[in-house]
Formats: sequence, structure tokens, C-alpha cells
Amino acid sequence: MSLKAISKYLYLTATPHRLTELVSAECVALTGSTPNTDGIAVSDTRVDVRRGAYLKSCSEVLFESTSLTELCASIRSMGLHADEFRVSVVKKPRNLKINSMTLARDVGNAIGGSANLSQPRTTFLTVVTAEKIWFGRLLSESDGVWLAHNQRPYVTSSSLPARLARVLVNLVAFPGDRLLDPCCGTGTIVMSAAHSGIHAVGYDVNPRMIGATTKNLQHFGLSADVALGDARQIDGQYDAIATDLPYGINLVRDSSQEIEILSNLRTCAPKAAFIDLRDLSETLTDLGYQIEAVLPVPKLSIVRRIFIVSVTA
Repeated sequence: MSLKAISKYLYLTATPHRLTELVSAECVALTGSTPNTDGIAVSDTRVDVRRGAYLKSCSEVLFESTSLTELCASIRSMGLHADEFRVSVVKKPRNLKINSMTLARDVGNAIGGSANLSQPRTTFLTVVTAEKIWFGRLLSESDGVWLAHNQRPYVTSSSLPARLARVLVNLVAFPGDRLLDPCCGTGTIVMSAAHSGIHAVGYDVNPRMIGATTKNLQHFGLSADVALGDARQIDGQYDAIATDLPYGINLVRDSSQEIEILSNLRTCAPKAAFIDLRDLSETLTDLGYQIEAVLPVPKLSIVRRIFIVSVTA
């Protein structure tokens, strides 16, 4: 009896300064594996990373080696063949003293078939570290749609950056889920969820914000359920909640509205991602939420916090 080898998948993440915890949390949420200090994660789980915020690519691992000579010999021994392929090289860290063009040429020469560097049908990714070389077939890459979403026609000074909205969604929801944003503002979270194949539902107490969200969705050809509503009174059942809680001078002085919002939302979904400038740990615990993680998101002199919470019956 022969045993079928378990496929392994290599994920590359972005490694932005001061966002290590956030990047790691997204990678774990999507792949089940934690990236190392080079932003590399290896998992038995295959995930389409087109919806990734800081997750950049997924490759099926074909070979692992400690030397280029051994890697090329393994490729030849396998009889790997592809028509119109390209070999891409990623060095971790980038200043690794290896000539990427030479390495790509040597690996490419070991593959049977024809190369096409400009419009390849297959891309083989070679990831090189000081200790190891991974070689595999590139399966998917982040679509980077947040760049376009940041250019949405309606935005306010307090609107979330689109990349942050996308990672917030990825921390708690998957395609096919129903996700609620009870304080949707101009709809950054709703847009991100809708683009990822999630059934997004957005509410806001301000009619102007509902109008802005609706127009932003229309601008990108996206569909979501958006309506006027007070987060303190919303009901219904959802798979997850993701929202940027409202804040301002009035809420800083009086947190009663925030408490009413969080108290009401506790019955709407089993898990949530709340983002706020304030430390909500005590409030969330008092209201019966279980805090799974608190992820800092620093920007200049301010630090937002993402609270990942669950609710048990």
C-alpha cells in the first residue's frame, strides 16, 4: 500500500514595520500557520489569497533543498515540464547575496518546456533564505484591490484605510458568510467584504453615510445590503461582525453609547472584530465577550486597536 504525500503550501506575507502582530493574525486566520520573521508560512491548507491584505501569495511546494545544485537535480529527476513558464525568485531577506537572475536562469534550465517571461501560463516561485530554498508552483496572489478602494469617491477624515478594512474582515469572516458592519460610515468594510464574496450588511445612523456607502458600492459594481439603523437596536443573526466603532469628543467624555452598542451586538454573532482608539478590554469583558486577541495598529502618533472577540451561549 502506498501513502499519498500530503501537499504543502508556502505563503509569503508583507512585513510592514510595526504591524507584525496584525500580519501574523491574518496569516493564522486564513492559513492556520504563523509566518516566521522573514514573512514565510508553510501550511497543509490551500487558500486562495486573492483576498489577502498582508498575505501576498500561495505556492504549492514541489521541492525543498539546501543547495541550488541539489534543487536543479531534483527538478530534472522529476521530469518537470511546463509550456510558457516563468521562474520568479524571492530572497528573504532582500539583501541576501544571491544573484536572482542567475538563479532563475539555472532553475529554468532544469525545467522542460518553453519559457515566457512576459505572459507566462505557469509561474514557478523560488524562495531563497540563508538556510533553505523552496521551489513551487504559484497558485494565487493578493489582488491588491485596497489600492483602488482607497480612491473611492466618498470618504471622510475618519474612514478606515481600505487595506485595514480588508484585514479586519479576513480576521473573522470567510466567503459565503454573512457579515454585519453596524457602524458602516462610508462603507470601507462593507466594500471589502462584498468584494471577497461575503454577504455584507451595513447600517449607520447617519443618512449621509448610508448614501455615501451606497454610491461607493455602485462605483465598484459591488452589492451589499445597506440601510439606516441604530447599532444599539440592530437585531438578526450573522456569522461575524466587523466594525470601526464611532468615536469623537462626545464619546470620549461619555461611553454610555459605546456600551449600549456593544451590549446589543453581543447577541448578533458568535465572533467579532472591533476597532477603536480606546482600550475596550474591560468594557468587553464586563459585557460578556471573550477577548481572543488585541492587535495594535500604530500610525504616526496614534494607535488603533483591533479586538478579536467571541461570544459563547
